[in-house]
Amino acid sequence: MACGVCVPAESEREAPPLELEQVYVLLKLLGEPNRLRIFTFLIRGERCVCEIEAAVTMPQNLVSHHLRVLREAGLIEVRREGRWAYYRVNKAYLAQVYPALCTLFDPNAVSDARAAC
Repeated sequence: MACGVCVPAESEREAPPLELEQVYVLLKLLGEPNRLRIFTFLIRGERCVCEIEAAVTMPQNLVSHHLRVLREAGLIEVRREGRWAYYRVNKAYLAQVYPALCTLFDPNAVSDARAAC
């Protein structure tokens, strides 16, 4: 049973804003090491599957799986040209979650308040 002092303030019990939900999805997606490697590679610019496959030394079917997951989440985009598919980071998505990421990982935003109970 919690004492009255330990009950969170009303503002601390509010549902997380939408951008925090997006940050959760982003962190969960990139928490998978192979997806993080692919994403990090794509930050350097647009690439075809064969380039990604060679860079991360994974079989094509596994690379395609991770690309699909990242694409469905909106983290990357695909551009098709003939039979080729080129993948790149979705800058609009990053711009949308960037402020929430900055707030979440801002050391100046961390409170030094001590527990009251």
